[in-house]
Amino acid sequence: MKTVKLADFCSWLTQIIFILCAVAFSTVILDPNLSAKILGVAGATALFVTVVNYRKITSNKAFYICLILFLIGMCDMIWYGLFKDGKSPAINSYRAYLEVGKICLFGAFVLNVFTLQNDQKIGHYKVHYVIAAILQLTILGYAFYQGVWMHRPRVEFSLGGGTSATGAAYTAVFISCYTLAVLQHLKIRIRDLLILMHFVSTLLVLIATETRAAILVYPVIFMALVLIKFFKEKHFTWKGIVVIGIAFFAGILVMKDSLMHRYNDFNRDISAYEKNDTYTSIGARLAMWETGYYSAKNNYLWQSTDQRNQLIKMTVERDPGLKGAVPYMVGHLHNEIIETWSLKGPSGLVLYFMFIIAVAWYALRVVKSYILLAFLVSMIMFGISGVMFYSKTTPVAWMLTLLMSVLFLNQNLKSKALK
Repeated sequence: MKTVKLADFCSWLTQIIFILCAVAFSTVILDPNLSAKILGVAGATALFVTVVNYRKITSNKAFYICLILFLIGMCDMIWYGLFKDGKSPAINSYRAYLEVGKICLFGAFVLNVFTLQNDQKIGHYKVHYVIAAILQLTILGYAFYQGVWMHRPRVEFSLGGGTSATGAAYTAVFISCYTLAVLQHLKIRIRDLLILMHFVSTLLVLIATETRAAILVYPVIFMALVLIKFFKEKHFTWKGIVVIGIAFFAGILVMKDSLMHRYNDFNRDISAYEKNDTYTSIGARLAMWETGYYSAKNNYLWQSTDQRNQLIKMTVERDPGLKGAVPYMVGHLHNEIIETWSLKGPSGLVLYFMFIIAVAWYALRVVKSYILLAFLVSMIMFGISGVMFYSKTTPVAWMLTLLMSVLFLNQNLKSKALK
């Protein structure tokens, strides 16, 4: 009797966890800090459910994703405990890994609960439609307010002072992957039209953020999904692809001034870099990657941010042309592999690549979702010029996207829609 009551209690807690994640995800654009706190409550609750159901953990098909997220989170927490220095000029770097460590731990427990039993209905499928609609309206409304009403040079949502416009663009792309998965399961005649409208509106928002990586990656990912849809379902006409092309070029035309501004900046940055001037956006990134490489190549275990930065300074002393990296070294090095390698050595890289493999395997072999794979690809591509496992705002956005997407896809395994 006690076992039955405990099982019922855990089932009830699972529904609470879903509600918490739904609220956190719905508010991630408005207040990512609040979303992280709500995710923390959901994660703590999920820990209890996980402990109660510990015998089922290894039979969970998302077990490896959960395990790797747990290991990444624990490593970040241990690294923080070992190296944190309250007097360090790079104290924010240490705190950033503390925050992402907690998010990974909470995410691991929540994901385990969401995928523990395939036959358990968690929440209601219509809630996902409501969440997708809320997020879409919030993104468009916020972008219109900042870009048109406030005349901000770059749309950044509520991320000002943090990851700013770049983080806003990454968040919009992550949310778009979830929205596309949800829209694909709509059983209405205008479904494809809604998908096209979603693509156009998201692209315009990305252009308004002026984030080059997102503007380049998102259309390519979407077109790849369109082609897969065409060959899979055999009914997505070439007219639809033509409409996408027209919409794409219309978006470019509308935002041509912003695009030309970023394009000219890019050319100036490259020209400056060729003259050993790395005090530019592109130049500083290239300098960070090069100095980061030299600080990482002998890091076989772990090292602190201060130790790494000392090696960067020594590299800059030998090659003054790399000075553009110095102002940024108290934060991160704008590349996932270089950043991870420079602080956590080979072990950090192994966990990062294991995460990619685990999510890719789950997407292709378990839920058979090209959209979830597209989400992973976007994370990888953004990790070339940024970092996904750092601080709070970007990690909480992709973590909630992963959690809600996996839950939705896991409970629609029998659906014939392109996932």
